[in-house]
Amino acid sequence: MEGMTRKEKMDKLFINALNNEVFPGASYAFSKRGQEGYKRESNYYGYAELDPEKKELTRDSVFDLASLTKVLVTVPLLLILFEKQQLSSQTELRDIYPSCPPDKASITIGQLLSHHSGFTAHQEYFNDLIERPLNQRKKALIDAIFKENLIAAPGEKSCYSDIGFILLGFIVEKITGVSLAEAAKDLLYGPLGLSDDLFYPSLQEKKNVDYVSTEKCPWTGNMLSGKVHDENCRAIGGVAGHAGLFGTLHGVLSMCEQFLDQWKGRGEHPAYSNKQLQRILEPVGNSGWTMGFDLVSESGSSSGNFFTKESVGHLGFTGTSFWIDPVKECIIVLLTNRVHPTRENWKIKEFRPVFHDLLMR
Repeated sequence: MEGMTRKEKMDKLFINALNNEVFPGASYAFSKRGQEGYKRESNYYGYAELDPEKKELTRDSVFDLASLTKVLVTVPLLLILFEKQQLSSQTELRDIYPSCPPDKASITIGQLLSHHSGFTAHQEYFNDLIERPLNQRKKALIDAIFKENLIAAPGEKSCYSDIGFILLGFIVEKITGVSLAEAAKDLLYGPLGLSDDLFYPSLQEKKNVDYVSTEKCPWTGNMLSGKVHDENCRAIGGVAGHAGLFGTLHGVLSMCEQFLDQWKGRGEHPAYSNKQLQRILEPVGNSGWTMGFDLVSESGSSSGNFFTKESVGHLGFTGTSFWIDPVKECIIVLLTNRVHPTRENWKIKEFRPVFHDLLMR
């Protein structure tokens, strides 16, 4: 690629990826902080949908962000509750659910956030849930989680867990008295002017939204577009602490810039202090996690070779990700629909580090 501009290199990389069916469509953004603020570059390629009809991806396409929900919704909402002293990272499950089983009573909010709770990674609760009336499913899901056998004692070792974040979502709703969707809109994104770029579709039935499709729903046979891909989340109505958030490239990048500014002590969020965010961005032991964010691993990181070890990020199952480097003061967001039309496509694992290296180099 000698002699090519960076844009030409990126175009070539993405066109090759489309031809090799890494994903049907993708958009990326790179943001670098300078003396005059953030300098952004972005582009988009391919299709938002192949089946049942071909629809081109646009700059305003709205992606199912999958597990980015954990750090773009659940973590900052917890920071708001920390700020109000309604919860802390040391709050135990028994303080919130007095009747929770003894083996889980001492699990703390901090352990749930940093994937040290002892819960396993994932369970297919949806098979049971979809047999029940919708208004009974959340309670049934909490009961099922409390019946889970822990794979380790709380705090003993790290295991990335959807289950822990499902529980954190329920805790936020219990303390605030409103759904995660409403809390995110009113407390997080509204004050930043991002309510149209980051949202749960089940709350905001918007018209003429350019949704990016994922897979066919096994229950209805319909292509999932504007409905969450994660089955456990879909079974409880599309709003959860581990999945359910949808967003544009602009929305994800803007939230990452907000995090970076607060991390560096430049700006505030109206609802929580920079100190709250800075504290949860500290690594937890040798686990590879902060309280919510992924860290750059010693080898084989999806972030490639040029992000500093202080960087944080997160991946989403549908083919989404972001990385934030506080030393180099830059951000990369990658949004794809690699699960369309089938999730049995893991070519993105090889693509991600190559993509990040090409931008960061």
